[in-house]
Amino acid sequence: MGNYTQNTDKSQANTWISISFIEDITAEFGNSIPYPHHHYFSGKEIVYSWLLDGFFWTNEGIKYLNDIIARFKLSFPDCRHIKTQWSDKENNINPLKLKQFQGLKSKANEIIRNYQKREAYFHRDSTFWCLKLYAEALIKEDGMIIYQRLEKFALDNFSNHKKGWSTIRMKIASIYKWYEEREWQTGRETKSNLSKEEIMATRVQHAKNMAQKKVDENINKIKNAITGLMADSMFKKKNGSWNGKAIADYLNIDPRTVNKHLKDIHRI
Repeated sequence: MGNYTQNTDKSQANTWISISFIEDITAEFGNSIPYPHHHYFSGKEIVYSWLLDGFFWTNEGIKYLNDIIARFKLSFPDCRHIKTQWSDKENNINPLKLKQFQGLKSKANEIIRNYQKREAYFHRDSTFWCLKLYAEALIKEDGMIIYQRLEKFALDNFSNHKKGWSTIRMKIASIYKWYEEREWQTGRETKSNLSKEEIMATRVQHAKNMAQKKVDENINKIKNAITGLMADSMFKKKNGSWNGKAIADYLNIDPRTVNKHLKDIHRI
């Protein structure tokens, strides 16, 4: 297996897609879902892998892959996409055609139809609906959509290759704008009890929390770097001080951020 590249021989490549589940879905095998080719346990989750026939790295191909992932998410909300990788042709495994996931499509479409009964338009885009329903879950939880949470959900579950990510981002922006203009009303549940001021305060607080989380992550990365076995040889100058630029290059963090946090760490 490996990453898709321009040099990959598309005629000699298939595609693995791996999805993890908490719930037992074995009853679906042979019905709405084809039998997987592989599986393994990861903590309380079980990861199933299917080998798909073909190389999906055009815009249209990525759309198909994301559509399958979305159908899984709509049908089994607790599942999550683990990875998608290409593979050379494997003589001992028969890859699956996309049409063999038709049962999953029917299962997801039924869920979409149940929601669309209250909509003034009909939308068959599974990826769009997966993002939309998660957005509504955020509104139910927080009284609004935290944009970064919706974007992280998309990053965690869908292919974020540059060829397909711009399309995903447009869907996110469209969904966010739709609910923002309607003051976070979904049309299905009672109106949020949060005032506009409270919604804004929630947004500001979330932004602060995200910023602090990033600071904490960077500090931990820097601490790990300067306490490692090779820290002195990799990151110290001849005068014994830390080489902020070397640490920054190694961690892919802005040198100014590294130097600031180094000072903070030494004060602790």
